[in-house]
Amino acid sequence: MVTEKKERRRILVDKGIKPTYQRMAILGSIVADAGHPTIRALHERLIRAVPTLSKTTLYSTLELFARKGLVTPLFIDPSEARFDGFLTPHHHFYCTSCGRILDIELACPNSRRGAIHGHRIDEVHGYFKGVCADCLSAPSPRLRQHQHKKRSPLHA
Repeated sequence: MVTEKKERRRILVDKGIKPTYQRMAILGSIVADAGHPTIRALHERLIRAVPTLSKTTLYSTLELFARKGLVTPLFIDPSEARFDGFLTPHHHFYCTSCGRILDIELACPNSRRGAIHGHRIDEVHGYFKGVCADCLSAPSPRLRQHQHKKRSPLHA
């Protein structure tokens, strides 16, 4: 049986990244969080397990992971970058009411890497913005914010 720690180590080594304790903790935190965390939220969570983790180290590690294809930075939230550890191509939905970002699985002929009209496509980002089903069903804006805070402490 392969442990999560061994799997994270293998992933980093396969990408040519030295598997330090901090890098393995950062990778584990992103992969485990489907909520598309911010740097601030990642730091707040990780600082408990890795008290010596600086924001500078977190920024540089996330930049390295993005360059090596381990995370995808998302710039759908107008206030700050988010990070996605689910690397299978998919779209995102940003709720303009509560701020959550949700993964959207749908068939889209333009959502694959490859070539289009002779151009090499390295990245594809599909973003939708609107109001999520939970916010639409909430009776008032105050309740929407309350529902959001209960669900996701990562977004402030």
